[in-house]
Amino acid sequence: MSALLNFFYLYDPWLAHVFRMAFFSGVIACVVLAYRVYQKQLPQGILLPLDSIGVILALILLSLIPTLINGTNEFAVAKMYVKTLLLFLFGVAIYHVFYCHHQGKTQLIRDLKIGIVVQAVVGIVALMGVAFMIDFALSTNTLLPRFYQSEQEYRLYNLTSSAFFQLSIFYLMLLHFLLAYNAKTNQISPIFVFLLLFIGLISGRTFFMLSVVSILIYFKWRYLPVLFLFAGLVLFFALNFPQHKYVAHALEPVINLLSHQDVARISSSSENLIKNHLFIPTVKQFLMGDGYYYTPDGKYYGGTDSGFIRQVLYGGIGYLMVCFLFTIYFVKRVADNWFDGSWRFMLSTVFILSVLHVKADTYAFPGIMLVLLMFLSLFGTTGKYRIFCQTREVA
Repeated sequence: MSALLNFFYLYDPWLAHVFRMAFFSGVIACVVLAYRVYQKQLPQGILLPLDSIGVILALILLSLIPTLINGTNEFAVAKMYVKTLLLFLFGVAIYHVFYCHHQGKTQLIRDLKIGIVVQAVVGIVALMGVAFMIDFALSTNTLLPRFYQSEQEYRLYNLTSSAFFQLSIFYLMLLHFLLAYNAKTNQISPIFVFLLLFIGLISGRTFFMLSVVSILIYFKWRYLPVLFLFAGLVLFFALNFPQHKYVAHALEPVINLLSHQDVARISSSSENLIKNHLFIPTVKQFLMGDGYYYTPDGKYYGGTDSGFIRQVLYGGIGYLMVCFLFTIYFVKRVADNWFDGSWRFMLSTVFILSVLHVKADTYAFPGIMLVLLMFLSLFGTTGKYRIFCQTREVA
């Protein structure tokens, strides 16, 4: 049961495009938790991380300053962070229902492995062209008809509502976390590294390019067989099926390098990022932003995907720093609770997230990657907690 709700909470698939399963699993956990409180089945009570909640509340309040200064009435950003708070509280409920015991971390790692296997099976079967699996995967994603039957449809072969960039950085952070965990415990089979590389490749080239950083930082010799197998499969498809629309898109950087043509270009997405999404804001925008995150027609203000520029355009360098510090807070909390405050994990994670932020939002963005970090931050005692609904004193 824990693996199922964990999967729903972290991957947040749509159920037949009716409702999002992260909220469904959160509500179920809250109901179960309330029942246990009523039945006095929580002798240790509910531990609320007051400092983490305070950090999220501070982010909500500070995100209002740019719109108030500029008089734009742009409240979409604050609403995003209210969603962050709600998802965090749902995570607290799920943690107390399933993981608040001495083997909680071990159980979570097991559930994360189950999720990896499920996504790998879905991806493999869908790529084999099995119609019911393709339809099932597409039904869990946000409706994106312009990608159906396109060269990027394979990126929707995951059970999630957050395909493309958000799923890529989710898998990237999951890989980085599990490699760090395995460096400490040596309890994860290399087969899960292989499966994660596979589903990460399906999610997009962002994962494919940056997963190398995590592997180098937490390299183990026992990973070599699966790394050689994965690299061999990549080369096999790049050399033998470069015209296949899925292969041509997923492995474009490899195909460009192997063809010895237009090598400097590497990939169309990186060229598009440099040409169309990176520019220098004005002095006024650096100082206080314009107070806009979206345009009236729902597009990103300034027409840029870059997280750095989006946040500067909205609230200036000050707002960008707030989002950066917010992200660092949860990265540090994960490092403290899982890796004894490892600076290697902290610095490498912040580096990866900063590189990703050039391409699109990662700092404080309420996607599934941030939900993963916030949920992982709950597994420990670092920080300021307040106990509620305790039915007896714990010895």
